Amino acid sequence: MSVVDLSQLNPRQREAAKYIDGPLLVLAGAGSGKTSVITRKIAYLIDACGIKSHHIAAVTFTNKAAKEMRDRVAKMLSGKTSSLPWLGTFHAISVKFLRRHAEAIGLKSNFTILDTDDQKKLIRNISKAENIDAKKISPQFILAFIDQWKNKGLLPDEVKLSKKRIFENQILKVYKIYQDKIKDLNSCDFGDLILYCVKLFEKNPDIRKIYSNNFKYILVDEYQDTNFIQNKWLNLILNENQNICCVGDDDQSIYSWRGAEIKNFLNFDKVYTG
Repeated sequence: MSVVDLSQLNPRQREAAKYIDGPLLVLAGAGSGKTSVITRKIAYLIDACGIKSHHIAAVTFTNKAAKEMRDRVAKMLSGKTSSLPWLGTFHAISVKFLRRHAEAIGLKSNFTILDTDDQKKLIRNISKAENIDAKKISPQFILAFIDQWKNKGLLPDEVKLSKKRIFENQILKVYKIYQDKIKDLNSCDFGDLILYCVKLFEKNPDIRKIYSNNFKYILVDEYQDTNFIQNKWLNLILNENQNICCVGDDDQSIYSWRGAEIKNFLNFDKVYTG
């Protein structure tokens, strides 16, 4: 007998929580119980459908939201499961992938993750060596460009610029040196975490298959805030059953500055048929 109580959900929420065959997009406004639906759905999959917790990937945008979701599910299941190993932010889950397969992307498994201060310091040193005036092009500005390219899935060799774009070409030169240097340091930055996972799965179909076979269900909170590279990441670990459930509100996107693409949300029914 199931211990998960769905009676507190309204009929449409209950329908979403119990829908387990194929893609599902839940569109709902602020304060309408989207997270409640996703947490109950996780608990329902484990308790009523017999899905093992390690076969579920649940993605959020903040560590706080991930902790809250984990606590809620544990409470609903009354201690029936002790862990949800693949519940976390895009970045936290990416770190797990990369620690396991670091050598496939040219790192060692004990790689370090640079913070913003480390990044700025390194960019400042590179700019100085390349005779780029930090007062004219600040390290912060260069990092914003690099982050933009990474959010579009582009490593330095994949960025295509015309020679006329002198300014951007200067920044691209810094990006190339920066990327080589952090790799030499057995490091990566925050933007690399998702980007390297995408490259890992694209170049190693056998590794990708391990995860797409493992994840029977993928659930995404605040889907309206996903950007290009995050959406690609999701598609690469999705299995052929396309059991992906995304919840969000197209009026609530707060990460447009970080490349969030509302078209991921609006084109959901075109990408995932049925």
